Amino acid sequence: MRHDRPNQVGKGGPVTDVDICPDVVSFGKEMERFLGTFEGDHVSILEHARDISHNLERLKMVAAFVRRQAMLDAHLDLGNGAEVGRLAGVGRVRSHELLHRATDERMRNASIEKIAEYAISDLYT
Repeated sequence: MRHDRPNQVGKGGPVTDVDICPDVVSFGKEMERFLGTFEGDHVSILEHARDISHNLERLKMVAAFVRRQAMLDAHLDLGNGAEVGRLAGVGRVRSHELLHRATDERMRNASIEKIAEYAISDLYT
């Protein structure tokens, strides 16, 4: 598994000003610093921690969707699900599961907006 951060420069130059893959330790320290500003207000600390955690779960859902669709595109170009799995860092069986799900999503016209809309709904009800 790669532990270096993705390069945010695409073929045509810089892609985004947003840090698309923040360093985990830096993020954790920044979250601690932010929550520390509430000094003993446990209700606010826990509410903000909950909101941050829920948002990260939603981001993960969107990232997983984008990854599956990228795998499907690669599969359509390469024609080999096992090779796509190796490139994506998953096993052969998991690769085929993800490709089936991506195919189903594409047939149902799923989009980032639809995934995000679903993710915005309360995941814990």
